[in-house]
Amino acid sequence: MVTISSLRAVLASPKQCFRRMSHLKWSGTGIVRSTYFAECEVECDGAHYRLFMPLSSSALRRVERFIPLHRELVTSRIPRMAILRGEMITTDSLGREFACDILRESLVEGQSLKSAVDSIVDEADAKRLISALNELQGALLCADVSHNAVREDNVIIDSRGNAHLIRWYYATAGVGGDHEAFEHLRSKIASRADTMLLGEPAAMAYNVESQLTGHLYVRPMREGLSAVEDESGWGFVDCHNRVVIEPRYVWVGNFSEGRAEVETESGMGVIDYQGRSIVEPIYDSVEYDCRSGRTRAWRRDECIVFDYEGLVVESDETTDYPSCGIGKMSENRM
Repeated sequence: MVTISSLRAVLASPKQCFRRMSHLKWSGTGIVRSTYFAECEVECDGAHYRLFMPLSSSALRRVERFIPLHRELVTSRIPRMAILRGEMITTDSLGREFACDILRESLVEGQSLKSAVDSIVDEADAKRLISALNELQGALLCADVSHNAVREDNVIIDSRGNAHLIRWYYATAGVGGDHEAFEHLRSKIASRADTMLLGEPAAMAYNVESQLTGHLYVRPMREGLSAVEDESGWGFVDCHNRVVIEPRYVWVGNFSEGRAEVETESGMGVIDYQGRSIVEPIYDSVEYDCRSGRTRAWRRDECIVFDYEGLVVESDETTDYPSCGIGKMSENRM
């Protein structure tokens, strides 16, 4: 298994660690982790890409099914994608060198839908965004595909006002997987416009995150805590900017139902609000499911399942990632 630390290391030495993209340039920031992948944006030979590093052996399975279909689609709304086999050379937790496949997606330039919604000033702005979403949904219907992860941070509005989707690793053939998500986004845009037209009180515009100064990066608050990045790593502060969990992690996820995934130099685990280890950070990869309260932890191809309190409830070497559903997206400087 590979970790975000692995990705950081290889991005810093592309000539030694990449086969076809040895000339890539990385800014040193912007690594994002989801349930399935760690990702970042890079430039290579004048083109810009989003690279996805699989965090488990099963991460690429859905993409492998979708890419052959994707090649036949006649639409500019789906970015060019490719699985680069054995592209990245890295080491596992035991120091053994191996080649890792990489998913590459052409980068779509623009602002996220979330930023566009936050910038709405009148009804006309809202209508333009809803129209862009309608056109995008129509393009997916014509292509007969479902993105399956339509949400604000996966929709990009380009300079011409067109909407595009990114992070296509959940995509499947056939329509029907995105209808409710598009309806939710349209409703949110309309609600924002109604609020602006009524005249939002100044007090309502207060943004807690804007008051959390003195950090390299601040994430939106979740369950009373905000993940922040400092020089020493990632940690959590409360709404008064008081440190609740010291910034000692390589990466942290957002809290959900009292639990957060974390990564240290030793591996990944799960903590509670006090920073206590519910699942010790010694695993290659972990996945916490807030619905069941269970955590799956992978180490050397073995999967161990823990309950909400961190007690082992089952062990199954053949356990795989869920075949459907949307993983949690967390920012790591993004």
